[in-house]
Amino acid sequence: MNRILRGVARVAFLIIVVAAVGIGSFIGISLVYFGRDLPNHQQLAAYVPATGTKVYASDGAFMAEFASEHRIIVPIGKVPRTMVQAVLAAEDRDFYTHNGVNPVAVFRAAIADITRFQRGQRPIGASTITQQVVRHFLLSNEVSVSRKVKEAMLAYRIEHELSKERILEIYLNEIYLGAGAYGVAAAADTYFQKPLDKLTLAETAFIAALPKAPNNYNPLRHHQAAKARRDWVLAGMAELGWITSEQAKAAMAEPLTVHLKEPEGQPNGYFTEEVRRELIGRFGEKAVYEGGLAVRTSYMPGYQQMADKAFRNGLVDYDRRHGWRGALTHLPNGAAAQAALPGIADPPGSSGWQLAAVTAVEPGAAHIVLKKGGPGRIPVNELRWARKTLDDQRLGGGVGRASDVLQPGDIVLVEPIAAAAAPAVRRGAPAAPPSAQYALRQLPDVSGGVVVMDPKTGRVYALVGGWSFQQSQFNRATQAKRQPGSAFKPFVYITALENGFSPSSVVEDAPISIPQGPGQAPWEPVNYEGNFVGETTLSDALIHSRNLVTARLAVTLGLPTLAKTVQNFDVMDRMPLYYSMSLGAGETTLLRLTSAYAMIDNGGHWLLPSVVDAVQDRSGRVIYQKGVKDCAACFVATAPQSDAAADPLYKVSGAPDPGSVTMPNARYVENAVLYKPTKPEPLISADADAEIIAMMQGVVERGTGTAVAAVGKPLAGKTGTTSDWFDGWFVGFSPDLAAGVYVGFDDPRTLGTGEVGGHVAAPIFRDFMMAALKNVPAKPFPTPPSAAAAVAVNVIRGNSAADEEQTASLYPPDPLTDSQQAIPRDGRARSGTLPADDPARIDQGRIDQGQNAYWPPVPRAYAAPYPGGYSATYPPGYVAPAPGYTTPYRSDYGSSTPYAYTTPYTAPRPYASPGTYPGYPAAGQRGYGVPEGYPAAQNGGYPPPGWRPGRGTGGLY
Repeated sequence: MNRILRGVARVAFLIIVVAAVGIGSFIGISLVYFGRDLPNHQQLAAYVPATGTKVYASDGAFMAEFASEHRIIVPIGKVPRTMVQAVLAAEDRDFYTHNGVNPVAVFRAAIADITRFQRGQRPIGASTITQQVVRHFLLSNEVSVSRKVKEAMLAYRIEHELSKERILEIYLNEIYLGAGAYGVAAAADTYFQKPLDKLTLAETAFIAALPKAPNNYNPLRHHQAAKARRDWVLAGMAELGWITSEQAKAAMAEPLTVHLKEPEGQPNGYFTEEVRRELIGRFGEKAVYEGGLAVRTSYMPGYQQMADKAFRNGLVDYDRRHGWRGALTHLPNGAAAQAALPGIADPPGSSGWQLAAVTAVEPGAAHIVLKKGGPGRIPVNELRWARKTLDDQRLGGGVGRASDVLQPGDIVLVEPIAAAAAPAVRRGAPAAPPSAQYALRQLPDVSGGVVVMDPKTGRVYALVGGWSFQQSQFNRATQAKRQPGSAFKPFVYITALENGFSPSSVVEDAPISIPQGPGQAPWEPVNYEGNFVGETTLSDALIHSRNLVTARLAVTLGLPTLAKTVQNFDVMDRMPLYYSMSLGAGETTLLRLTSAYAMIDNGGHWLLPSVVDAVQDRSGRVIYQKGVKDCAACFVATAPQSDAAADPLYKVSGAPDPGSVTMPNARYVENAVLYKPTKPEPLISADADAEIIAMMQGVVERGTGTAVAAVGKPLAGKTGTTSDWFDGWFVGFSPDLAAGVYVGFDDPRTLGTGEVGGHVAAPIFRDFMMAALKNVPAKPFPTPPSAAAAVAVNVIRGNSAADEEQTASLYPPDPLTDSQQAIPRDGRARSGTLPADDPARIDQGRIDQGQNAYWPPVPRAYAAPYPGGYSATYPPGYVAPAPGYTTPYRSDYGSSTPYAYTTPYTAPRPYASPGTYPGYPAAGQRGYGVPEGYPAAQNGGYPPPGWRPGRGTGGLY
């Protein structure tokens, strides 16, 4: 018997050994098999949670957060113990006792999964918190045996690499808890707007209930399931002895009430979007959305609100001048409209106005019902403006009755006005209650933009990119390339001032015909009024925006010289060499033109327009800063990569001064370098700068921009209007604040007869400046040199007074031979020979001014109109514009995708005949008087009926 037992024992031992070897081999082979492609778990040791970029205004107010995951990092030592216990009760009660895998939980889940498999249900897991961390960071959510084996292996390894506290900290900051919240601190902020240490026990239990299935326990959609799960967590905490049963019962009795947090920040969509695009362009999307950056911007909420208000009021005023385009929609009758009203969405951009259904119309009023409830009426006096809009922004007949505008069944926008008095009733009848009165409103279909900036630093204070960011995210201030019209002219006059002219230089304002080369008709620009005044000073020509004088200056100076000025001021990257450019036929953005005007205001010093002041990484180190001591246009950033393309605007200038950090208690990143601009310094002389500012002050005080004079403070600027009134501009500045405005349709078309920049854009500029400078003491501009003795100076050739009257030259006095003493105060020359008569000087490239091309005022060929002369094929062949001359420059922020509007023309216009557009009707009798702020017309006043302004010049006014 014993022998048999010993035999059985030996067999059993062999079986056990073989089984152990087999199991061991199986486990070993499995570990080798599944461990071949395991991800590196060491990355968890260096885990840094992904946090978004927080953006702040210049005053430190929070603006926005750019984040793919809303997360508030909190170290484990700051997490309340109650929160830790609630999470463990819900997710992993044995967290502090297992080694990454809980065998008991695995066995329990395996038994349950047999039943669930038979029912066709998804198997439940038994993952510990460590396994959940592994799955989140290192694996996928694939339901398979191989994934579970890998998960267990990695969990075991991580338990030996990281402490329990570190694993729990990663989990509590990383787990998704619904409503866009990642981590328990973000969840507390999202659901209850509280920090973790202010949560009640019931609120803590609710957050701990979410990791299993946040969407299934959404308290707004699945309130009962969410409350049941919360109560289950509370019961588990009581079962584990972490809270008393009384505490659990009291918490369970509390209602589950959450208030999802509204998005933070100010309504500054266009500015915020420009910041986002700038940051992504500089640092990349991953750094912006996950790098935990802190960004201080130049945004000033006060200026933004002023700009928004002025812009919206200006567009509404323009829109009302051009009538009513009809109801938002129309239903068969008032009852149908009232029934459908609750289901109609508010149009984007209608903030402050209300949807209403027209239920009845009588001669003196239209009766409405508001979407928000309640009746009202629109009196006929609030409908007088709503004449029908016709083609080319013309108006239909007047409004005499409410039915001329509205019909029952119309869905419209309204705005409340003062309550009306009770309607009159017969004596003895009960008095009817007064009904609320409303004004009819419509969303403007015209748009435009506003830029407000600091002319000393280039910091952009406010941006308005359209009527509403909700309606359109396209930023017309930074992305729309439009013709600036006469707002371009200051750069022609700057070029003249830099090349020997003065504000009192006399230039002929008379018809001119400029040849454009073989086979092309000559370009014949005209003044806006269709007249000409003869001899005029340079200053007067800019003040009254005389096109003929400006064209003459362009011919005299030469296009390459003008292009250099334009490109130095960054109005354009490459100015096409066409004479029409002098009248604003080229394209630029509002930001670039406003920035160029700010450079004029800044003494002619170059500026880099910017929306970002400084950027700090998650460690607080400054990785970007705009401006340093004594160099507003410089910036500090990390050193460029060795293979990075050089930026032509900047050069590296060594390490920055550590004392130039603008952020408090901060330091530059280790590899920071200083970048200095490569532009000339200054761009123009101080005298020329002071003179052009004085001339632009004249535009405001007595020229085309007198609408702005109502501000009552020293201001300088220039209006701009393009052919057929397609765009209206005003750009200007005070000594310490610059702003630009343009108004136009996205699909370019006429704004309407007479809608010039001084009438459309200047009032917006005026209203903004009036608010911005309200409490700011008046500050004068620098006194120009010519202010001491502003005398009209002609350079006149000839020996008699009669001859002198006929030969006023385009050229200023030559300082080499004509002293100021030789020119009396009446502007007439003394006897003697002018340098233009000297053949030697002609050989040196100076023109014989006796061959005057501008008198009499009829088209004729020119002698060489600029040094160097022209060949027989006047003018010389133009070099083709560089392929990328319209490519946005680096400070255009988000303009990497050019605006896709239909341009008014696809090639340089033939400047021989009046400009026309396909389908545009012939102009009829003008129906307007002298544009606001423009002096009385001379020499015949306005042209006869049928005359079209601009004649394809690209610049009118």
